[in-house]
Amino acid sequence: MHGGDIYRNSIHFDFSVNTNPLGVPSEVQWVLTEAALHAVRYPDISHERLIGETAKIFDVLEDMVVYGNGASEIIMAICHAIMPKKAMLIAPCFSGYEYCLTGACGKCDIVYHELKEADSFRLTDDIIDAIKSEKPKVLFLTNPNNPNGLLVEKDLLERIILACESVGCTVILDECFITLTGREKELSLAYNIRKYKSLVVLRAFTKTFAIPGVRLGYAICSKKILADSIKAHLPEWNLSIFAQMAGAECLKHTDYISDSVRTINAERKYLTEALALLGLKVYPTDANYILFKTEKKDLAQRLLEYNILIRDCSDYIGLGEGYYRVAIKLNNENSGLISAIENILND
Repeated sequence: MHGGDIYRNSIHFDFSVNTNPLGVPSEVQWVLTEAALHAVRYPDISHERLIGETAKIFDVLEDMVVYGNGASEIIMAICHAIMPKKAMLIAPCFSGYEYCLTGACGKCDIVYHELKEADSFRLTDDIIDAIKSEKPKVLFLTNPNNPNGLLVEKDLLERIILACESVGCTVILDECFITLTGREKELSLAYNIRKYKSLVVLRAFTKTFAIPGVRLGYAICSKKILADSIKAHLPEWNLSIFAQMAGAECLKHTDYISDSVRTINAERKYLTEALALLGLKVYPTDANYILFKTEKKDLAQRLLEYNILIRDCSDYIGLGEGYYRVAIKLNNENSGLISAIENILND
């Protein structure tokens, strides 16, 4: 199950997808319009401009950068490239990892390291013993985690990677939401990736620049040989001219990111406090989305009556009925969500 199913529901406010509440930057909208004029020709098969600009940002070789039609395409390519016999996932976490592991490596043994509700689903150092015991060939981590939104501190990440290196495990670190936490430069491993033996850091324009319909993501790999193996499992011309032009424009807009973080920080505080005042169990988050729990098991269905879509998290391993995730949006949208939930709870 994924969020964003506005096509089978009549939705005015979609809180089920965690995209930037400020929406698409106006400059990017103009570039997408301009791209239509170039649709008569093939896009650059090598994504040269995008890869060059991305390599400069992270101070890596261009051969260490891989672009895909969304991060999801890269995840599938990674699974095909590595073909692990055993993989470790965090529970709860993004379901796409399991989907790709199952699709690419049908007989992969998937083990789950379950996070504890008592710890607010925070990743702790007990995962290190699990890695040494289970000896997976690939570990998928998300920072911040999805659906609860808590960041993993750098010290713990470093120790997890060392543990993985000791058992010959490749780490896939999904940082698709980290930019919107405001702590990207402090916590991201992409800026010093050369020091690691077998690490892939995933990023996506989807959430940061609110362009999920464009489909654009990338990976920074610690070694060229790892990047090459992933590229070998991607189709040619996998990025449209719309995606390439929009991505190149997005990389210019650091002010937009700063404005986004300020808005998210303010609205996170408002929404967290407002949900708690309604008597819901709200879990701490560093991200642009919030996980909460309620006894109202049909809340998502009832909100459809208000043309509001939220993410029902009952399908996440480690969660269950009554868990929901909402994106942090602009104040008028957030207050509308609170009013609708209050009405439902008071029925």
